[in-house]
Amino acid sequence: MKLSIISALFTLAFVLLSNESDAQLTNVKKSVLAPLNKNPGSFKVVGNSGIAAMHIVVTSPTKIVIIDKVEKNPIKQKDGRVAVSVEYDIPTNKKRVLNLNTNTFCSAGAFLGNGTLVHTGGAEAIAKDKFDEGFESLRIFEPCDDGSCDWFENPKGLTSKRWYPTMTTLSDGRVLILGGSKKPLGKSTEKDNNPTVEFFPSESPQPEPFPFLKETLPFNLYPAVHVLPGPADQKFLFVFSNTDSIVWDWGKKSIVKRLPRLPGPPRLYPLSGTSVMLPLRPEENYAAQILMCGGVAKHDANEPADDSCGRINLSNLETANWEVENFGGIRRNMPDAVILADGKTLFLNGAGKGFSGYNSDKGKKQAAEDPVLTPVLYDHRAPKGKRFTRLANSKIPRLYHSVATLIPDGRVFVAGSNPNSDVRTSNTKYVTEYRVEMYSPPYLQLGFKRPTIVSVANNNVLNKGAIEVNYNKAVPVTVSISDPNAVFSAALVHYGFVTHSVHMSQRYVVCSVQNVTNLSNGFYSMNVIMPPNGNMIVPGRNYLYINNKNVPGTTAVEVMLS
Repeated sequence: MKLSIISALFTLAFVLLSNESDAQLTNVKKSVLAPLNKNPGSFKVVGNSGIAAMHIVVTSPTKIVIIDKVEKNPIKQKDGRVAVSVEYDIPTNKKRVLNLNTNTFCSAGAFLGNGTLVHTGGAEAIAKDKFDEGFESLRIFEPCDDGSCDWFENPKGLTSKRWYPTMTTLSDGRVLILGGSKKPLGKSTEKDNNPTVEFFPSESPQPEPFPFLKETLPFNLYPAVHVLPGPADQKFLFVFSNTDSIVWDWGKKSIVKRLPRLPGPPRLYPLSGTSVMLPLRPEENYAAQILMCGGVAKHDANEPADDSCGRINLSNLETANWEVENFGGIRRNMPDAVILADGKTLFLNGAGKGFSGYNSDKGKKQAAEDPVLTPVLYDHRAPKGKRFTRLANSKIPRLYHSVATLIPDGRVFVAGSNPNSDVRTSNTKYVTEYRVEMYSPPYLQLGFKRPTIVSVANNNVLNKGAIEVNYNKAVPVTVSISDPNAVFSAALVHYGFVTHSVHMSQRYVVCSVQNVTNLSNGFYSMNVIMPPNGNMIVPGRNYLYINNKNVPGTTAVEVMLS
């Protein structure tokens, strides 16, 4: 009898604890579909990527470098081998083939503080196509505007093999390379896990251990990493893996704080959600808030995607906790999160069911279904429950290996989708997608006049090379606009490196605007105050936006922040 009572009490306690931990999710599941935005934006097909767009990175005001893996893309390198990388020209939608010798499958990238792009990792050699192994590769790209730049490769540039690693630019201008697997697989295993971290330029011939990536097996590939704002000498990173997160000191190589577990499913590959650090604002003392959205609970093609987001404010690590909210009423795995020019976050691409991975049975059996064609817009300053609105639909399914990024003119470049193990343009439900779309966000439908930046830091030759600006300094800016009632705001944006729903190093920082002066004839001068240090936004290539009533100017200007 006593055992029966004890057993019953134990069961009751377990149920109560379970109900308490799931209470936030229960409330989320009762939420309704987000309302349609009054200005839903629009999609337009503008070009052809030439190769499957597995990875993308904006390298200059007019160029995007696209990187695929080794597969049967229709265009070729100079030596006749299949093209793996191209430079895409935004104004003309033309492509220039770049040359690579190593397999870039599921790799990572970040910029050094001097503006050089570093790209690492990859997969096995493809002998039939004459490509070398890419696991330990380190590749360098110096952006240019004259068509002369190309990849430099060191096939043994890393200290260990990395497939699905994450990279981020650090406040000192170096890059960090974290985690990955020693070989391609459906999900991480203890045998092939690479729970280590290294830096470039390297400070050690051996990688440093990172035990957190052992603790969070098997869903620890492409971990979410964000540099945390703080004093110049702070060296804190937010790192998320599976359902857990930590604050890690990259100087001391130690955990500063273990954060509460995020309710809901794992959010990393192959149950892929996405993360974004919400815009930092000086009037909020650059308070760091992380938003994690989407994913799926099971490695199962029939499993419905998750419809929740978790948001955590890290301004006080002792009290930081996750707030769970509905993901706009739409289930979504494999989303992309793009911070727009007005500081709102666009979520697009992905599937309503299934996981990240290739189809099987010659394209007949899909890993993911129910393409989510409806983007949602997240306004992080709105009250909870009113932050999401729905936007205009795309007509193109964007599933596994889809990408999106903000570009300087305020539109969003959208490309990719290839849930096939090799290029397949027929005889499957979801073909290899080469069409490139531009999405015009709601702010381009408001009808407000758009400023044109005329000079930055006394330079009137713009976007012909990054303009040098310094942290914590007032930068003089002149704009022209035919709006006598203009209301100016400014932001620095780092677009980051995009692949697999991970936007590495993406950042948006609001800049104070001071001393606005009407110079007559539609010209205005102002001082834009740069962020205080590299923990607010990384040194190197960033883009300065001047907005009018939250509508971005005709183009942002590339600056080199140091």
